[in-house]
Amino acid sequence: MQALVTTDIRVMELRDTALPGEHGEGQVLLQVDAAGICGSDYGLYLGKHPLSNFPMIQGHEFCGTVKSLGPGTSGRFAVGERVAVEPLLGCGKCQPCRLGRYNCCIELKLLGVHEPGGFQEALLVEERLLHPVGDLPADIAAFAEPMTIALQAVKRAGVSEGEKVYVIGAGPIGLAILLASRWLGAEVAISDLVVHRLDKARRIGAALVLDARDDVVTALGAWTDGEGPSVVIDATGVPSVIRSAVDIVAAAGRIVTVGISTADVPLPLATLIRKELTVYASRNSVRMFGEAIEAVRRFRAEVGEIITHHIGLSDVQQTIELALERPDIVEKAVVVFDRAGGTT
Repeated sequence: MQALVTTDIRVMELRDTALPGEHGEGQVLLQVDAAGICGSDYGLYLGKHPLSNFPMIQGHEFCGTVKSLGPGTSGRFAVGERVAVEPLLGCGKCQPCRLGRYNCCIELKLLGVHEPGGFQEALLVEERLLHPVGDLPADIAAFAEPMTIALQAVKRAGVSEGEKVYVIGAGPIGLAILLASRWLGAEVAISDLVVHRLDKARRIGAALVLDARDDVVTALGAWTDGEGPSVVIDATGVPSVIRSAVDIVAAAGRIVTVGISTADVPLPLATLIRKELTVYASRNSVRMFGEAIEAVRRFRAEVGEIITHHIGLSDVQQTIELALERPDIVEKAVVVFDRAGGTT
């Protein structure tokens, strides 16, 4: 079979490798059908992500078809069934794991980051990480993982029907948060610097789209009758943008940070207290896959709008480089495996 191995900074090699060996206890042999390229994959590839390590088979957003079942499997899945893969491997022992919050396990490992992921034709996966997707197309099913990130964020904030949510950043995760907010019945405003992202956000259901260079505060004030949105979710990780959320959000509102940065964010304590704000961080997801699959099923057409490129395994490096140079062109690329002729 073929596997794409990141061997060093900005170096990927397409290798012919042996098929996976004997199943371990509770493992399933999975034939990968599709694997999304995440923004964090760019950082891993560039060596700038804190978890970058080489060599590694990346790809943590993927789905596949069950090819065989190992000893100790429960029989929940049939050979030939398509599944989405939850890539989180918690230790099960630390405080977060004991609390059921394995998404922030002290020793958390991820497929595609610490362990080989979906940029290969087949791999052995623990059965407990699999979630049935029914007849969803492979590219849509692979988007279940980003949707879990979005659902985790909106549920951390307790978004409810009729609320007005402001999402900062209309990249793939920001757009997934838009859909997750709609899934919970909220109205969504979203901003970005890239105009065609805003056009896409409008097409997939944003109530208000804002060019981040314009007077966002005034526009949001008008949209919310002067109160400000009850929830602000940042999908950029830009410190100044996160700081602005404190001024934008309504009194008694909630702020959620999803975008990642290693920089400090100065927050005005007096405003936090005066408004009695709640600030949440959101990482990965916990028990969100079943609902995420239903959400992408409902928003199948919208997810199709978010995906900009369908590529082959041999095209991944070139696509990442293009995305780094022209993020306005490549926004969400998905590797789709074509069994008749490799990948397509």
